Amino acid sequence: MIGRLVIFVVFVALCLPAAALRSEDRAVAHANSIRKGEITYSEGYFGEGGNRLHYVEAGKGPLVILYHGFPSFWYSWFGQMEELKGRYRVVAVDGLGAGLSAKPESLVAYRVEKLAEQTDRLARHLNGKRRFTLIGHDWGAALAFAYAQAYPKRLNAVIGMSAPPYNLFLETLRTSKEQQSRSSYMQFFRSVTLDEIRSRNMGEQIWRQSYGALLERGDLNKDEGELFRAALADPLAINGGMNWYRANIPPISEIREDTFWPRANPKIKVPTLLIWGDSDRTFVPEFMEQMSGYSSDMQIVRLPGINHWTSIERSERASKEIAMFLKSKTGSMRKTQSN
Repeated sequence: MIGRLVIFVVFVALCLPAAALRSEDRAVAHANSIRKGEITYSEGYFGEGGNRLHYVEAGKGPLVILYHGFPSFWYSWFGQMEELKGRYRVVAVDGLGAGLSAKPESLVAYRVEKLAEQTDRLARHLNGKRRFTLIGHDWGAALAFAYAQAYPKRLNAVIGMSAPPYNLFLETLRTSKEQQSRSSYMQFFRSVTLDEIRSRNMGEQIWRQSYGALLERGDLNKDEGELFRAALADPLAINGGMNWYRANIPPISEIREDTFWPRANPKIKVPTLLIWGDSDRTFVPEFMEQMSGYSSDMQIVRLPGINHWTSIERSERASKEIAMFLKSKTGSMRKTQSN
């Protein structure tokens, strides 16, 4: 009888999908070990195969989805999740190609329009037809703004940190010599191969460049630094991040009218917040002058002394700005939950 039971257990284990056998995300365990209050963090998956997304959530209430940039994973939002989880259902996604989400080889999957479709399916899976709030950082911000332009009836509000809308970035890249200089690394990202990522140990290099200063300043502790290090240790995760550039940033000479998505300059029709660290050198700040032309309900918050990592560097500052912005929109959010 025992022998048959052992055989049955082994058979079931072999038949289960890999994700079902995976132990809890180390970052989830860490989040729960240092969280404030009784509200805990749990993880989930949505989609299949090359479309599968891993996400972490906490709290109840109106849905807020958080989408990180490169090079990162869901834990970059921990500070904001701690701030918001008492009033909202906060869901931080491992973006496609990152963390425990799928890392497809096809560049088509990483196109902004495909990522927006995937985000919409995830939101419907989590929230039905009800509206939600979308927050993004870096590439996640470019995606969040693009989603707001393409799916205006799906959102209560949109928040972008440290990056312009995708189409505004392309226009800035096409017309600004200074932005071309600042973005020269993107062409390298487009050309580097997976074999080169492995042979150069690029995950370690990028981790040091991205998170070394945050560790030195105490914005991340040693354990958190190791979580980010582990997330970037997989060459496929680095390659997945590069795929965002390969799929969406053409050579400057090839940026044409049909390159923009959803169009060259569509309006954002929901309340919009841009959070910007005034020490950030990734994008030319002149783009902010054009943001008012993209939204009639636009707020811009500049964080003095903060660099590109607005979600992590003194994270309480961005967290409080987000909380105040959402609180000011709470009335309209609750009225539109059933729309």
